[in-house]
Amino acid sequence: MKRKIIITGSDSELKAKLVKLFLDNNFTVAISINSKEPGFNKKSDNLIGIPWNIKSPLSAKNLILECQNRLNGFDEAITILSFKPNNSPIHEIPSSDIEYAIDSSLKGNIFLLKELILYFQNIKTGNISLIHNTLQSEIFAPLYAAGAGGLTELTKSLFASYQNEQLAINSFVSSSGGIEEYAEYIFQNISGRTKRVHGKIFKFQDRINPFSFNSQKR
Repeated sequence: MKRKIIITGSDSELKAKLVKLFLDNNFTVAISINSKEPGFNKKSDNLIGIPWNIKSPLSAKNLILECQNRLNGFDEAITILSFKPNNSPIHEIPSSDIEYAIDSSLKGNIFLLKELILYFQNIKTGNISLIHNTLQSEIFAPLYAAGAGGLTELTKSLFASYQNEQLAINSFVSSSGGIEEYAEYIFQNISGRTKRVHGKIFKFQDRINPFSFNSQKR
């Protein structure tokens, strides 16, 4: 049986690489597409693009419902948690840019995660992989630090909040700038999973060997 997965989060090079890997390995892939960001040009009968308004909780709900209907159910989800870099001093950043950053990187992802968790609770199974698309070893400028730090703490809280649920939540982080290797590492761990794992942080560190990793359990 062909496996099915939904990949959500802001459009990015990492997201595109993950979509290609899963498509090339016989998955049916549903993806969120933000109309303000460039979409994916790859044409495939196994790729389903669903519009997503990052500011709307109703859009997040409709995204998961449409994905459920078009995939006839799914039990695997990837959410890419990224915060777009902004290295300006906080006093120089326009308020509109701050609002958009919070809407897209924090509120938008929280709306989606809420609907994903509700869906998996209803079907009493499911895996959510939270992909952190920021280097973990750097000190960031203020706005970027607030966003990246908030996503890290959100992940820890989800681990603790749902440790006794039937769904499983894990995360991936990278200390390397290698997008292709990081994507391959994520794909290998998700596609090769043989048992339920919850609350594990998979740390990608080695650009040369994408299968060399150190995982840390909470």
